[in-house]
Amino acid sequence: MKNLRNPDEFDPASDEATDATIENILNIARKRLTRALAPIRRPVARIGAIASPLGRLLAAESPRGLVALTYLDSCDGEATIAALKQIFDLVDDAETAARIGAEIERHLAGDKNAITHRPIDLSLVASAFQRRALTRLRDVPPGSVVTYQGLAAAIGSPSSQRAIGTTMATNPLPIYVPCHRVIKSDGKIGNYGGGVKNKLTLLRAEGFEVDRGDRVGPQAVYGHWQSRIFCRPTCSAVRRAERKKWIIFTDPAHARGEGMRACKICRPA
Repeated sequence: MKNLRNPDEFDPASDEATDATIENILNIARKRLTRALAPIRRPVARIGAIASPLGRLLAAESPRGLVALTYLDSCDGEATIAALKQIFDLVDDAETAARIGAEIERHLAGDKNAITHRPIDLSLVASAFQRRALTRLRDVPPGSVVTYQGLAAAIGSPSSQRAIGTTMATNPLPIYVPCHRVIKSDGKIGNYGGGVKNKLTLLRAEGFEVDRGDRVGPQAVYGHWQSRIFCRPTCSAVRRAERKKWIIFTDPAHARGEGMRACKICRPA
């Protein structure tokens, strides 16, 4: 049988040293466990509902940026939540939702910088083609629109008009990735996941004018992606380059505001 230490021989310094050694071992073990768990730990997305002028919205933000925005009055919020749960652990966060809601309200009031600086996370986007299309769509500025054909041509797939339509219909980040700025080739505004009324509200808030038939207005001009020149719709340059390769500005002032130069052939006002 082991001899027990005599209490009279108690050495505080020795016991403190033993405690320090144990604590050091535990700290090392905690750090190793944290490193081991890091690759399998799921990121957190903060989620909340928004009462906006466009109706009820569901917003979710990941560590990389805004990852989902859903029109709850016309889309399935449960489907969005299910998709998010495949990647993230969800946490209710009214503060995040309120902040995003305030940005949208400022945007609708005419603040062109209200939503442009928020990072976005395309984790819910299914394919590389869709990510290319949505990323390029963010280059279409307020006060302008692009056709489905035009967006397809801009990403190097001019025959992929239908795929662009599917991409717009499944866009997980409307408003911030502005699918409301994509229209039909005949100049009609077309459909929108949040409803045509909301599409018109967003376009008008951004300064884009639409006529009574929900078509591009008569003052619209066509700006070329590469040359940075804008023309009247009837200009021979537009016909030669095909309209699908152009971006449509509501008027010459908006085109100039984006750094484009007026065509010397048709001389748009």
